[in-house]
Amino acid sequence: MKKILKWILIVIIMFLVGLFVATKIMSKDIPVGKTGPAAEALADKILNRLNEPAWDSLQYISWTFFRGEHHYIWNKSNNTGLIEWADYSVLMELNNLDNTIIKKEGNLVEKEDYENLKQTAWAFWCNDSFWLCAPYKIRDKGTKRSLIEQNGKQGLLVTYQSGGTTPGDSYLWWVDETGLPTSYDMWTSIIPIKGINATWINWETLPGGAMIAKTHKLGPVEMSVSNVKVGLTLESVDSSKNEFAR
Repeated sequence: MKKILKWILIVIIMFLVGLFVATKIMSKDIPVGKTGPAAEALADKILNRLNEPAWDSLQYISWTFFRGEHHYIWNKSNNTGLIEWADYSVLMELNNLDNTIIKKEGNLVEKEDYENLKQTAWAFWCNDSFWLCAPYKIRDKGTKRSLIEQNGKQGLLVTYQSGGTTPGDSYLWWVDETGLPTSYDMWTSIIPIKGINATWINWETLPGGAMIAKTHKLGPVEMSVSNVKVGLTLESVDSSKNEFAR
């Protein structure tokens, strides 16, 4: 029995060492670029290509993410989000998380579970909404933009110095000749491989002119944004969510 446990421990140690080495080999150092007019010009090119005014004018948008398990409605006019997964429904004022209503199977959640569920919903929102609209956030408050030149190509490095659940994350956007994003390299606290690339493909123009990428490939993992609806009223995206109309 002792020999079996010893071999199990050896295998676990070898696996962890191998994982550490592989992570180090696959990781890339974050590049150093130049801030200033050239970086801002590339940011303008991206936002113009994606029709930023059309995105800003959206009132309601709903979508599904993460293998179809997370569902969202966003009232952009007052920055309120409805977040649904499993048996939970969370109505959250995104600028004031204290004003959050949480239900499980239609019943209000008791206080002992409330805070953990609120933070879970907020983490889901920060991650999944970013995969929906990250290009429109390159000039968010607390961001720093730098122009990167690699192998004859120009990219825009955006560092989020504040906000969200993981401040300090950086994304290096690569775009085509028109300014349409095709992928970004990621330096984030939750992914051990630094500089890993994720695609932004399968672009769709929404009613009104805003654009979103519906497919992302991160290594062997493919993530999809689906069931996207936009409109000026709640009924245009989901008429069943009466508790959201407030």
